[in-house]
Amino acid sequence: MELQKKLKERDENEKEKTHGKEAEAAVSTATEFSNPVQLLKRRLNKWLTNNKEKKELMDMYVRNVKIIEDAFEQIKEQTGISSNEEIVTTFCKSEEQNNSLINYINNLNSEIDVIGELNKNIESEIKRHEELGQLSEKEKRGLKQKLRQEISDIKHNTQTKEAQIIEVENQMVEIKEYVQTMVSNFQDSEFQLAVTSAQVYHEDVQFNENNVTLYLSELEEYISTFITFLAQRNKTSYPSI
Repeated sequence: MELQKKLKERDENEKEKTHGKEAEAAVSTATEFSNPVQLLKRRLNKWLTNNKEKKELMDMYVRNVKIIEDAFEQIKEQTGISSNEEIVTTFCKSEEQNNSLINYINNLNSEIDVIGELNKNIESEIKRHEELGQLSEKEKRGLKQKLRQEISDIKHNTQTKEAQIIEVENQMVEIKEYVQTMVSNFQDSEFQLAVTSAQVYHEDVQFNENNVTLYLSELEEYISTFITFLAQRNKTSYPSI
């Protein structure tokens, strides 16, 4: 089937090349076609060349088939298996076992890498503890004091950040009513949004770090439009800027 497919593709390619060359020859040298014998000879030479290439291709496939047949005969002699199908089935099963073995080896290698990293970490901890054990009492006290100071600084920074978060949350609660009032006034004044989307306000809406940007973006566009409107009303040069 593979051979037939190759030969069919070769025939189609040769037909396309032949038609193309004949069309070019018809346009350039019409006198050559006045002699049908010469034309038939040229076509005959082309077909002889094509058949020669096909024969070489066929011979190559025949040689390959012969090699495969010899290989099967050798396998039959060595294994005592008489059926080609049984040989193929045995080979497929062996290949599956090889693949399973390769996968198992890869998993073992991955586990070895993980264990190696753990061993490195353990060795680092052991080395660190050995270094600590070699410190004098004075050095140990200094190290403890340094660690206590670091812990204290971390706690202080954490408390500061938490206070800042609480302050920002309180600010969000305070500005919600102001933002809502200004947006309502802009909407009543028939200002239109061109970039951002109109947001919905109701009693359950609370500003937080997830939605405050959307609400403030809406207000920002209204304010920007309002500034442009005032500049145009005052006939300022370049009002859009």
